[in-house]
Amino acid sequence: MVLDVGDVAIPKLPGMTFVDPRAPVQRRAQSLAYINGYAVPGERSTGLKPEVSAPHPAPEQLKETTLPMSTLPKFVAFDRKVLRWNCYFKESVTESAVENHRVRKCTIYMYLEDESVHVEEPRQPNSGIPQGVFLKRHRVPKDNEGGVFGPADISVGSTCTMYGRTFFVVSCDAFTREYLVGALGLEVAPDGAYPDDPIDGYRATLKKDTSANPYPPAPRDDVLAAYIEAAAGKPSNALAPDKLKKFLANDRKVLRFFAVWDDRGALYGEKRPFVVHYYLADDSVEVLEVSEPNSGRDPFPVFLRRQPLPNKPLEVDALGPTKSTTTYTHKDFVVGQYVKVYNRDFYLYDADNFTKAWYIENEGMSAADFPEINVEEKPLPIPQNAVPPYNGFGGLEDSLQNCIALIPKPVAPDFHKQMDYARTILRYKAKIAPGEQYELSDIDAERDFILSVYLANDTIAIYEPPDRKRNIPAHITGGKFLERQTVLKPGSAEKYEAHDLYVGAVVSVFRRNFVLTEADEYSYQFMEQHPASFPRSDFDQVLMRIRAQLEGMEAEVYGTFAGKEVTEESLTAALSACGAQFVKQEVVTVLRKIAGSGDAWLAALGFQAPA
Repeated sequence: MVLDVGDVAIPKLPGMTFVDPRAPVQRRAQSLAYINGYAVPGERSTGLKPEVSAPHPAPEQLKETTLPMSTLPKFVAFDRKVLRWNCYFKESVTESAVENHRVRKCTIYMYLEDESVHVEEPRQPNSGIPQGVFLKRHRVPKDNEGGVFGPADISVGSTCTMYGRTFFVVSCDAFTREYLVGALGLEVAPDGAYPDDPIDGYRATLKKDTSANPYPPAPRDDVLAAYIEAAAGKPSNALAPDKLKKFLANDRKVLRFFAVWDDRGALYGEKRPFVVHYYLADDSVEVLEVSEPNSGRDPFPVFLRRQPLPNKPLEVDALGPTKSTTTYTHKDFVVGQYVKVYNRDFYLYDADNFTKAWYIENEGMSAADFPEINVEEKPLPIPQNAVPPYNGFGGLEDSLQNCIALIPKPVAPDFHKQMDYARTILRYKAKIAPGEQYELSDIDAERDFILSVYLANDTIAIYEPPDRKRNIPAHITGGKFLERQTVLKPGSAEKYEAHDLYVGAVVSVFRRNFVLTEADEYSYQFMEQHPASFPRSDFDQVLMRIRAQLEGMEAEVYGTFAGKEVTEESLTAALSACGAQFVKQEVVTVLRKIAGSGDAWLAALGFQAPA
């Protein structure tokens, strides 16, 4: 395809096309105009070029105007604003000797946003006439005038005809009156009244005037009248109480009581809550169960289906019931009393608000007749399983799991403790000490041991280093003395932990006592870095405790340590001579801080030379 532009033929290919300025303009002109927010047909413009507007006039050339600069669209300004008139029309009634016309009351609604109208007739019960929306919402045209109904076309005290139906307007609401008078400047007549309806007057004549002409009560409602009618031979079913009247008066009126049934006196009995419904329409009773969590019962809601409830046991023989039965009435249900439900005692302890209000209004009761009764009981303490004493086999935690669950689970370790102290081991040098259940021999007195404490899980292992230089029999070769495991304190289920071990402590391991005589450098540094867990490695606390015990003996202490070197033996002897209570770990902590200087020790204590 070739584009012919004048004398030059240009192929129509990408990159070789252009806009021909000589081509005619093919725009479509706007055909709608917007008035008050509504699109209406406007004049179609056929010009190819836009008209050149006149130049803007100078400010002094502008004329004063009273028109607003801008107005809201009508559907926004009058949104949800409706005018309402009350009216009626007369409908002729044929083939009736009682009435020749009927007055039908209606309401006219006009929506100001588009001046649409709809007419509605309120529904009347048992009228037999289709009522409701009489005229659907739309813009109603006027008769023989070509326009539509507006706010000024409907006024109080006049008539308006819509589609051949003439409505008589009798009144309007306050908003309609205010809008017609204030916004439109119209005069509105005062409200009128509806005319009398012939059928209402006829129905009034059918009512009996019991005040002027009293008449005997119906046999259904009076015992004496029922006796007289029965003596005259009237059938008994005609003298029974009017159940329909009672049903219509009390339909959907239900009295609700809250009750409990305490059956704990029987085998496997328990205290269970229930809800008792009493239906005033037919004097029937219904009992519902209240499902409680973890009760172990199936959630059957109905304990007793709705039926008349006998208030005394039914006596029967081979031929059937021996006497007629009577049933419970609403007067038998009293809060704080028992109700027998087929030989089961239900205690009524509360009622709902409707039941209380009904009894107060109809039976003359007061709020004092509905006391607050608390039927809740304190829950019994949950029995705890007694943990048997540890028998020594296996670990304490593992044995405890067999007492907690049928299928024991592995003991969950302390994850944070394992991550923080996975490779932290405190080592002490120990020797066997005499005990109540073990007599120390000369050979055991010479044996040395290394006691290791694993902080990841507070387990203890004991190792005996081999040493041939000492006077130890050959059959004692050394090596592992105690496998790594949890060691319990004597006579207790509590295990040894890291803070229970210090230099000078005695550890009982399976009836053998080990006294800790020394620790390695790493253990000393670790305990000094954690003084909260190891108070005997806290120099400040140790110093405060020793200073408190040496008060009043400043001269003796000063003479003992002034200008001298302090050793473990001399410090131990001096503190013992002063009657101070201490352990070897505290002596080591002091010596590591003062570096063996007596003057540094006195300066730390705050003791000065006597005057």
